[in-house]
Amino acid sequence: MSKPELYYDPNSPPVRSVLLALAALGINDQVDLKLVRLFQREHLNEAFVKLNPLHKVPVWKHGDLVLTDSHAILMYLCDVYGQESEFSLNDPKKRALVNNRLCFNNSVLFQRESSLMVKIFHRQIAEVTEDHLKPLEEVVGYLETYLASSKFVACDELTVADFSIVAILSTMETICPIPASRWPKVAAWYETMKQLPYYHEANQTGLDKLKAKLNVVLSK
Repeated sequence: MSKPELYYDPNSPPVRSVLLALAALGINDQVDLKLVRLFQREHLNEAFVKLNPLHKVPVWKHGDLVLTDSHAILMYLCDVYGQESEFSLNDPKKRALVNNRLCFNNSVLFQRESSLMVKIFHRQIAEVTEDHLKPLEEVVGYLETYLASSKFVACDELTVADFSIVAILSTMETICPIPASRWPKVAAWYETMKQLPYYHEANQTGLDKLKAKLNVVLSK
C-alpha cells in the first residue's frame, strides 16, 4: 500500500494540530503531504469535494480509509503509530481524558475561535471589540480550570489533546491576548508547548502566515 496522504494547509489550526502530532511521533517522512490552498479556494475543487464533502482540511487518506476531522485523525495516529510511545492511549482512563479534552476543543474552543475568525475574514465586522472577545476569554478561563489539576490539558503527560488545543489557542491569541497575570496556568502551559523542538516548524510557521493575512484584513 502507498503512503498515507494528508491534505492540508498550514493556515488551518486543525491542520497544525495534526502536523504537531506527525512531528512528535517522528513519522513526517511516512506521510505524503498534499497542499490544498484555502485562500485560493482549492478546497472547493470538484476532486477535493468528492474526497471531503465538507470541503475542509485536514483530510487523512490511506487506501480506502478517509478521515475528515482532525480529532479523529489524532486518535488514529495514536492507535497506529503511537502504540510504543508516550502517545499510546491503551490505558482506558488516559484515553477517556484525551477524548474529553478533544471534545472540549471541538465543541467549545474551536467553535468560538473559528466563529470570530470567519466574521473577520468575511469582513462581517470592522474591528474586534471587547464584546467579541468575551466568549474567547470565557473559554480560556475554562482551560485555566482544567490546568489546575494537571500539568498538561488532559493529564500530567503530553498528549495529542495538547496539540489540538495549542493550535487553536495560538491562533486565538492573534486577536485575544492571554496575559499570565490573568491566566497563569494557561500561560505557563503555552510556554511549555512553545519549547517543544518541533513546535515552530509544525505550528508557528503556519500561524505566522495566517497572522499576516489577518493583519491585512484588519488594516483595511
